[in-house]
Amino acid sequence: QMHKDALEKYESTNLLFEFGAGKSLVQNLYLSNWVKKQIVVDLYPMIDFKLCDYAREKLSKINKLRSKVRIKNLKDLENFGIYYIAPYNATKIHLPDKSIDACVSTNTLEHIPKVNIIEIFSELYRKIKDDGIVSLLIDYSDHYAHTDNNISLLNYLRFTSYQWKRYNHKFHYQNRLRHYEYINIFEKIGFKVINEDLVYAENNIPTIISDSFKNVSPTWRATSAHIILKKAI
Repeated sequence: QMHKDALEKYESTNLLFEFGAGKSLVQNLYLSNWVKKQIVVDLYPMIDFKLCDYAREKLSKINKLRSKVRIKNLKDLENFGIYYIAPYNATKIHLPDKSIDACVSTNTLEHIPKVNIIEIFSELYRKIKDDGIVSLLIDYSDHYAHTDNNISLLNYLRFTSYQWKRYNHKFHYQNRLRHYEYINIFEKIGFKVINEDLVYAENNIPTIISDSFKNVSPTWRATSAHIILKKAI
């Protein structure tokens, strides 16, 4: 809904690009009622057609979708204006420069190393239209806290870089970047922030963590955010 509202507000509904689309494409199926064409990609093939069709069925009971076709393969997705490509490296987008109206990303960036985020957004800057937008949902919380109530949402910040490198499993990689660090990356590339909604869902922060961030922006405490970017022309 956040992406949909942003796409409508800034009239960016012609060509959408998304990296890190996931298994069910429920978000893309929902947005298909407003977006003409979506190119959605994953670094590795993730799509599950049974989950896609389940999502289609559930969504159709809430809103009438642009197609009633059951989803069994990639061709069926095209009836919804969705073109799924994987494997696909978003650091090299195959579209012409200044051709994308909008890029969206949902709970994906926190799983990408900083160096690759810089590469992706440098490429996006070239590919997105001058009046296009980037709508981002980023989860800044320790994902292990999602299934372990005994640890806080910021628990992983207690570890040194050396320690976290040992714990940070490659199949569940978390970069631990804080909100202000993302903003610095985007602005250095040439984007400007036109909207940012931050969520602070963790109040019990140990001193060992808070002391290590006392000289930086207080946004380090954010546990998630919705950010909208435009080119700073």
